[in-house]
Amino acid sequence: MDQVDDLTRQRIRDWQARRLLIKDQMAAEPERVLELSRLLDQMEEEHERILGEATQGTAEAPQAPDTAPVPGLDFRLSISARNAADLRQLLSLALHELDGALLAQAGAEQGARHVYPGGMSGSLGTYAYELDANPHPDSAE
Repeated sequence: MDQVDDLTRQRIRDWQARRLLIKDQMAAEPERVLELSRLLDQMEEEHERILGEATQGTAEAPQAPDTAPVPGLDFRLSISARNAADLRQLLSLALHELDGALLAQAGAEQGARHVYPGGMSGSLGTYAYELDANPHPDSAE
């Protein structure tokens, strides 16, 4: 497990950040401990899936070493929900938040790389995303 790809490392970091947020919520809102404990249980299953996918991915083919980020927009989203309705609602919230990040990206310093992380955890479930805006060097936009 020493050779974990960067995407898996990022997914694990996102998972750890969300887990810490939930633990903080448990401390701040003792009345929600049962609900949040169930969410932590679901997150453990997600963690096992991430590690399982990493094990399968490393056996398939070695990845090329990372080079400079590819110009353009890169968007990664992870959502955990209890049911389809909650998933739809979380996806809608994530897209609304992404829209704000895209507006911020449009007004950001041109020619510079920017990373816009976002996420939320609540009674519907959790989502975490990262928008990586890396403009093309020849681009005027």
